[in-house]
Parts: sequence; C-alpha cells; structure tokens
Amino acid sequence: MSYEIQRTSPCRVVLSATIAAEEVASEREHIVREFLRHARIDGFRPGKAPRPVVERKFAGEIRDDVQEHLFRHTWDEVRRETKLRPAGPLEVKEANWRDDGSFSLAGEFDVYPEVTLPSLEDFVPPPFGLDPTPDEIERALAELLERQAAWEPVEDEAVAEGMLVETEVHGSFPEGGGEPFHEERSLFQVGRNEVFPEIEAAVVGHRVGDEVTAERILGEEAGEERHGKRIAYRVIIKSLRRKRLPEADDSFAQSLGVADGIDKLRAVLAERLRFDKLRQRREGWREALVHHLGGGRPLEMPEQLVRDETRDEMMKFAESLQRRGLDLEKADIDWGKLEQDMRRRVEARLRAELFLDELAEERNVAVDDATVDHEVQRQAQQLGVPFAELKSNLAKREGLGRLRAILRREMVVDEILRPHLGEGAIDAGSDRR
Repeated sequence: MSYEIQRTSPCRVVLSATIAAEEVASEREHIVREFLRHARIDGFRPGKAPRPVVERKFAGEIRDDVQEHLFRHTWDEVRRETKLRPAGPLEVKEANWRDDGSFSLAGEFDVYPEVTLPSLEDFVPPPFGLDPTPDEIERALAELLERQAAWEPVEDEAVAEGMLVETEVHGSFPEGGGEPFHEERSLFQVGRNEVFPEIEAAVVGHRVGDEVTAERILGEEAGEERHGKRIAYRVIIKSLRRKRLPEADDSFAQSLGVADGIDKLRAVLAERLRFDKLRQRREGWREALVHHLGGGRPLEMPEQLVRDETRDEMMKFAESLQRRGLDLEKADIDWGKLEQDMRRRVEARLRAELFLDELAEERNVAVDDATVDHEVQRQAQQLGVPFAELKSNLAKREGLGRLRAILRREMVVDEILRPHLGEGAIDAGSDRR
C-alpha cells in the first residue's frame, strides 16, 4: 500500500491511499474463504456450496466486507507508521475500485496539533507554603463545631438572622396566570438566601403562630406568559429553632475521639490542613508545569473533539443535577454560559493532556500492567465492586487504555516535580482520577 498525507490545518489531515491489486486480491481471498465456510445455500450442506455459487450469491456482501477491511487496514497502517496523533476517526470521502484490480481511497481525519516542548532546566515551581496558619486552624475548628451544632427550639422570640424557620405557605395569582398552590412545610435558615427575599423579609421580626403576607413579581425566568405576574403569599410561622454550637473544649475533642483534649484536636486539624496543602501544592505545580510546557501560547484543538467532549461534560452535569432531584426545565441555569465555561475547561484539559503525553513520550515513561491493575483495584475498593468486574467493564469501554494514559501523564508529572517536593508529597498529592 502507498499513501500520502497532507496537513491542511494544524488539526486536519487529508489522506490519499492506493492498495495494490495483489493486496486487494489477498484480502478478497480471505473474505471469500470465510463466506465459503459459513454460507448457507439451498441444496448444499453448510460450507459445501461451490465457490462460484457463493461468490455469485454474496457478491455485494463480499465487496462490502473487502472494502471495509481495506479501510480499516489502511487506517491502522497510517496510525502505526506516522507520528500523527489522530483525534477522531477516518472520514472516507471517496473510494474507487480500479480496472487493474487495485483500490484507492481519499479521506480526512482530525489530529492533535504538533507541539515542541521547551527545556525544563528553567522550570521553577511557584512558592507554596505548607504550614497552616493559626487562623486556618481556627477556621477548621469552627467548621468542625458547625457540623456538630444542634438546633434548639425557640420560644417567645421573634425571627432573626441565622434562625431556622418552619412555615406553611399558601400562594395565589391575584391577576391570573397560574393556579393557587400550598406548601405544608417550608424550612429555611434566615440569611442564607434559601427562599425568595420577599418571604424572608416578611417573617423577620414575627413570632411562632403569626401569619404574614408577601408579594413577588415574576421575572423573565418565568417565561413570556408569566413575566410580570404578581404572586401573593400567605405565610404561617409554625416553629423556630436556633443553632447552638458546642464549646471548643476538651469535652468536645473527646466526643470526637481525641482523648488528649482540644490542643491535640488542633494539632490533628493542623496535620490534615498540611496534607491538603500538599495536594494543593502538587495541583498548582502541575498547572504551572503545563503552562511552562505550552509557553503561554494559544493552541488550536480539534474542533469536533472539543464539541464532543463539551457535550459529554454537559450531559454528565445535567445527569448529576437530575440525580439530586432537580427539575432541569424549571432550574434557573444559563445553559449557554455553562456550555461556554465547559468548553474552556475542556480545551484546557485537552491541551494539558497533549503536552504531558508529549513529555511522557520524550522521557520514555511507560505504565506496566501491574500498575494499571493496582489502580483498578484501588478504584474497585472505593466503589465496593469486585476487581474482575470493574476491570472487565473498563476493558469493554476502552477504559483501561484511558486509565493507562492518565497514569502515564501523572507519572511524568511526578518525575518532573519530585526534585522540587519534600518527602511524601508525591503520594499525598498525585491525582489518579
């Protein structure tokens, strides 16, 4: 087979290929033999029909199979022999059976752009402090106290900032435009923007048992038919609760299993914060390395790949919202802006993968099967599924190849960052997602 490739843009390649008559004949012979073994024709036992009869009956199918195999073999050879990195399938634009028995095809495919990596001798990660400050430790302690807070009933007091309010809400549309509605139990914390501000403002200063009213004018998010309509609310305050934080003392520490008291708890929190900072430093330095490899220059990525990846990210996001019970049709989401943000993130991720793959290639970084299996085992334990089941599922979806590529990128990142990191930092910060 002979072929020519022409790069018409940084991310697009045109392919022209000719398969010699001998190769075409060899491929056709292979296909015909398969048909001879399995063909079922009336009057003949399976696999015993004469060759001319089989070739005549299945002429169209044989021709289609030969053509499909020639496409695949051509694509495999081009990917194997060239240094191009395809970013999508071969799109065959033209295919011709020639009189001399040869076969030609023309097609196009997307590729990743070529990159030339700079020297790493002048790469210096930005400074990053690892020791938690006293304020950071106290904030972590405050968050811990917050999570252990209790809500106590409030008697004979007015609704105020921070209180948890239980209400019964009746709503109507005085000028039409909607059906009356009733919510038996609406629970919200004052000052957290968990309900419409008109309702929150109406209940502040009132007590349990009071009935208050509020109004709200619908905005553009309600749609053209309801835009500008007035909603009238009748709100009954049913109960109030105030958050009570535990004291930051030895008893609190002991309730969390820290027998040596509050000072020891602060030391434990400091160690957790330092571990988090190790991870944050590694992530920040990884980003700095990618920026250094790219030299800060813009880099065009394959458009179709970007679109496909963005669409997948959007679908995953929507599915995550639905799993949390959110009605996507009623959700106040600017899908256009979200798609733009997703696209920027996808492009940044693809550029990072391109640079790190090239760096791993230059440094001959390889991931053995044992390392892949170790990561699959770790993920299986996290998911609570058998190792063999997860590995099989990944193999069916080409997930093992993607996992190997992720591990390879992170291995080369670790290799570059290791001289700049303290002990244990690689293990604490490596991203194996």
